[in-house]
Amino acid sequence: MFKKMVFSALSVAVFSAVLTSPIQANSVGGHKEPSLASARWSSDEEWIRKSAAVPAGWVVIREDLGSKLIKNTAGAPYGEELRVSKYSPVPAGWVVLRDEVAGRVIKYVIGATYRTEFNVTKFSPIPTGWVVSRENYDSKTIMNVVGAPYGTVLLVSKYSPVPPGWVYEGQVAAGKYIKNLNRY
Repeated sequence: MFKKMVFSALSVAVFSAVLTSPIQANSVGGHKEPSLASARWSSDEEWIRKSAAVPAGWVVIREDLGSKLIKNTAGAPYGEELRVSKYSPVPAGWVVLRDEVAGRVIKYVIGATYRTEFNVTKFSPIPTGWVVSRENYDSKTIMNVVGAPYGTVLLVSKYSPVPPGWVYEGQVAAGKYIKNLNRY
């Protein structure tokens, strides 16, 4: 009797797992149907070996003894924040908002309007089209300059990157001047 109940429960669990499989739900005869969900923010997560390389565009969410959980960041909306592992790679377009004991918080900044600013950690990557406007002991403030009017001159930090289409104009004690030559 006990064996029969276990077998019945096991077969129901397997059968329901097959019916609710995302692979089966998204495919018909082996052909994957395009969907709006795949064009939006991805929630793909995968467990991989701890020694395996993390693919470009993926972040490490959590680590266990012999494996790590990674998440795909493709299609993230502007402003999305993720809590990731301390040593997770930071994909292009993402910045490190703060370091925490167990990890760090990253934010997707592509799509921000001109002059949007964020305070990020000292060692956060600077996305293309952003400059460092101020620096502190353990952080820096970055500003989006995409969409700035032609001829705009800005005073930025000495070590700020010069975005594409901008030129170096000169240096002062407080930083350097850059000028926009982009015509949007």
